Amino acid sequence: MFITAHVRPVVVLLGVLLLAGPAAYGQDTAAEKGDEFPSTLARGDFNGDGYQDVAIGVPSEDVTTTPWSQIVNAGAVEVIYGTASGLASANRQFWTQGALDLADGPETGDTFGSALAAGDFNGDGFDDLAIGAPGESIGGVNYAGVVHVVYGSPSGLSTTAVPEQFWHQDSPDVVDRAEPLDYFGSSLTAGRFNGDRFADLVVGVPGEDSTAGAVHVLYGSAAGLSPLFNRTFRQASGTDGLLDVGEAFDFLGRSLASGDFNCDGHDDVAIGVPDENDARGAVNVVYGAPAGLRLLNNQFFDQDALDVEDEAAIGEFFGASFAAGDFNGDGCGDLAIGVHGEDIPALVDGAGAVHVLYGSSPFGLSTTFAQFWYQGFSGVKDQPEAYDGFGTALTSGDFNGDGYQDLAIGVPGEDVGWIDGVGPIGDAGAVNVIYGSATGLSFVIASQLWHQDVAGVEDLAERFDYFGRVVMSGDFNGDGRDDLAVGVPDEDLYGVNGSVEDAGAMNVIYGSPIGLSTSKGSIPDQFWSQTVILPPQP
Repeated sequence: MFITAHVRPVVVLLGVLLLAGPAAYGQDTAAEKGDEFPSTLARGDFNGDGYQDVAIGVPSEDVTTTPWSQIVNAGAVEVIYGTASGLASANRQFWTQGALDLADGPETGDTFGSALAAGDFNGDGFDDLAIGAPGESIGGVNYAGVVHVVYGSPSGLSTTAVPEQFWHQDSPDVVDRAEPLDYFGSSLTAGRFNGDRFADLVVGVPGEDSTAGAVHVLYGSAAGLSPLFNRTFRQASGTDGLLDVGEAFDFLGRSLASGDFNCDGHDDVAIGVPDENDARGAVNVVYGAPAGLRLLNNQFFDQDALDVEDEAAIGEFFGASFAAGDFNGDGCGDLAIGVHGEDIPALVDGAGAVHVLYGSSPFGLSTTFAQFWYQGFSGVKDQPEAYDGFGTALTSGDFNGDGYQDLAIGVPGEDVGWIDGVGPIGDAGAVNVIYGSATGLSFVIASQLWHQDVAGVEDLAERFDYFGRVVMSGDFNGDGRDDLAVGVPDEDLYGVNGSVEDAGAMNVIYGSPIGLSTSKGSIPDQFWSQTVILPPQP
């Protein structure tokens, strides 16, 4: 797209309150410089109405506790509920620590909302939300980290129907103990690892063991998450030893994903070790069983593994992002693994790539039929360019409703379009979408490339927006086809009194029988943000 001028319109904001300052307890919030809304995303049906809802993590949010007290980077989570017309502003929620009966209070650097995961932990039919605050201090132990769990109800997430839970490594009966710089809650994933009707939670603790890293597992029950049978997993540590050896600065558990990779009815967990071996990266896979996650037939993958395409190199970060989904419709979960630092091809530094390993019964993930995707390869739109970061974020969803899950790939460093006399719009960002089929992610079905200068997508591409740095799918309008939420965390918001730099925004593109679409007949693209404060009206 060629543009002779790049003029930014005044943003039209959806369903937000006009406040006079930073986030206040239990209220919606004004957009502020550096909020980076959203930095994390999760989907779940929190009110059980059949429409998926979206939780938006804003860990850089500043929270105001009194008119004279502002807590920097305390963090917040916004929740927007789905309807037959898609995401809607009605009943939108804003959560901070210490508000709405949440435990603890906001403190500088808590970064509440750094990680999110949804699952029905108490089996009551309503999804619940786990929220990581890895910067939280416990009993004077700095940056030990905590996880809040807010339970769903007919009215959505609530602390009154079911009391909130507050987890950390000094919680009663929880294995291990809180230590400085553990960052418990940096990553989260939910799954049914023991195959019962209660979702379970895996918590990343990447700073554990002097930055070697660990993950912690809490199992669901009728009373919610429980310390019973909880355990930790580390690399090569006695009975909890994963494959490979834990080393300083591995940061095991910095990324997580769950899926049933061996089709046995128990979810399994993929654990990213993207900083392994000078950031060459690696992935551990632990399989579920009736007794939960266990070290039997667990796996270790890196780019030097047999039949994994490409070779490991410094700074590639294999395993920094994941998406689990059934791309070939065989009933087994498959795993997409992001390598956003991959050099593709001819030494294009940091162009990025994605590996896809397919699940099988009874063996689980296999390098047989593995795929290796990058821009410009077999119909993937655009070309690899330096520091595009293809694969920085991943999500799976069935966008065309054909029964095969598809893969959306964030490319936040993508340069978009052209401004006369200036050149490309650097780091505007984009998202590639590859569609699933009976043979897996398809070389034949036309792929898509989305960005803010595509017709029908709200707003305009701008430098350093980083559209696609976070992506998530969910069926927000209940039509049987998944929709795509795309974070634009460094979006500048504009009002009549000027700009709010890096406040952030979120585009939502809806699914249709032909896949993701903004064309007539589908729900129009949406643009969500926090409020820009306007000057007083005469």
